[in-house]
Amino acid sequence: MSNNQYGRDNLMIIAAFRYCLGRMTYIVSDCAEWVIANWDDWPESVKKIIRNDLEEAFKRDDEARLDGKENKPLGWDCDRNQWERVRKLWK
Repeated sequence: MSNNQYGRDNLMIIAAFRYCLGRMTYIVSDCAEWVIANWDDWPESVKKIIRNDLEEAFKRDDEARLDGKENKPLGWDCDRNQWERVRKLWK
């Protein structure tokens, strides 16, 4: 693995994103802003992981909402709205 400004093979980008996904705090909006601001600078391999992880989370979140579950993979509506902003990068 190569070292770069974001850790080994951009590991810190992926780790930070995955930490924030599903949280229900201010970190979601901060992370969404960070992803949006830096998206064009990141390699396609990182973007692919983020896209796949986020699309899977949306799928699980949609199912949880349809089933009326209290706990939702994307958090509260305000959190989901932030991830929708990120999702617009490729939709």
